[in-house]
Amino acid sequence: MFDPTDEDLMEQVQAGNPGAFTALFERHRAPLYGFVLRMTREEASAEDCFQDTFLSVHRARQTWSRAAGTFRSWLFRIAANAVHDHQRRSSRRPLVLTEEELPLPVRDWPEERLMLERALAQLPPHLREAFLLGAMHGLDHSELAEALDISPDNARARLSRARTQLRQLLGGS
Repeated sequence: MFDPTDEDLMEQVQAGNPGAFTALFERHRAPLYGFVLRMTREEASAEDCFQDTFLSVHRARQTWSRAAGTFRSWLFRIAANAVHDHQRRSSRRPLVLTEEELPLPVRDWPEERLMLERALAQLPPHLREAFLLGAMHGLDHSELAEALDISPDNARARLSRARTQLRQLLGGS
């Protein structure tokens, strides 16, 4: 038996199959939560944005179509919008994470990984978002453009600027 694509599952969701929605949720739970956690830098906010994302996906399920792009880019666009909405409502956005502000699982990571997380936290949100989606979640330039609702050239430029700033923050050239 073959493993259905995200797009196949989404069409099943649109046809009323609740198991397909569960399969999409399970498939994307970890990467999506990781993305919103890195964007919000706070577990409670990440959980809110994560839940808002999947509620929005369910509510807007009939608006998705294959012609509009991949399910993954649509999902991350909804997540990015949830994070943006949350950040507009919230005034607390630390520039540098202290040891106490790191989520508990992150505190046990190797020092190199902690350095990367701290550098990511210092990037402007639009560059952090591009880096996380493009470099860490593997969206290609077209998917990144769809997820961020920008042109592919702009997506490529944002990802390049994010990488350059990260190298500078990490002490590279």
